[in-house]
Amino acid sequence: MLIALTAAPAWATSSTLSSMPIPQSTTVRGDLPGPGASGVHVLRTAGQWQTFQRDLRLNWPANIDFNRDMLIAVLLGTRNSSGYKAVISDIRATDGMVEVTYSEIPPQANQTVAQTLTNPYVLSVIAQSQNPVVFSRGHFGAQTLPYTEYTRLVRQISEMSYRLEDERRKNALAQGRIRDLTDLLTRSSAQPAN
Repeated sequence: MLIALTAAPAWATSSTLSSMPIPQSTTVRGDLPGPGASGVHVLRTAGQWQTFQRDLRLNWPANIDFNRDMLIAVLLGTRNSSGYKAVISDIRATDGMVEVTYSEIPPQANQTVAQTLTNPYVLSVIAQSQNPVVFSRGHFGAQTLPYTEYTRLVRQISEMSYRLEDERRKNALAQGRIRDLTDLLTRSSAQPAN
């Protein structure tokens, strides 16, 4: 799901197809009490930030200089227990846009959680930009894999890829033989018998 918000590109004059990570100077995660709507927000001014805090009953005492910085906010929406986390896994400047990738991390199976409605959120301060901001939800969530597990998965994917390529070659060879035999049958049936 992609959601584009606000503004015209300022520094995009042509398509560069480049991608540069944007550092997050400050990040805070938490739970808003009770049920709440999910949403993604770009707060570029102090007025937007004050309204956002008032509407969500949020009191984050960060001193943000909106001449230099802006705030990215992701709210996951109502969850039936504590222990859920919202994570901004990547922010990049790409082709005249700011791309924000976020994920939801559910509680671990053995984690003790409070049975109360929560609304997990993450706020991140980044450099001010007038470029459009595009949000996408991470497909697999933000998970850290041990190196050995990572290499095992890469090896497994490589082996599957080689097997798939072998099957494609065998299929192409079989289709070529079928065409050759069909052509041979067509030519021999078209020739008159002596």
